[in-house]
Amino acid sequence: MPALERFAREHARDVVVLGVDQGESSSTASAFAREHGVTFPILVDEQQQYGRTYAAVGLPTTVIVGRDGRVVRGIDGPLTLAQMRDAVAPALAAK
Repeated sequence: MPALERFAREHARDVVVLGVDQGESSSTASAFAREHGVTFPILVDEQQQYGRTYAAVGLPTTVIVGRDGRVVRGIDGPLTLAQMRDAVAPALAAK
């Protein structure tokens, strides 16, 4: 989470970062965000629709959506800050 928060702050002008809390309540998601200093929005998916929609195999899952609204890439598993930067670079370059 710290790497994702740093990435969100670094790319605030270029990228929208949204977290999705799957299967927990909004109060649990809010408490987690406060505890970890998360400043980007966290959406709550109590019905666990996210995984089915994006064919997520595991958590965490990263879904990169291009400027045109199409899914560019999905990545299962945690990412380092460098991996996050590399993953969005092609989408940012496609203007």
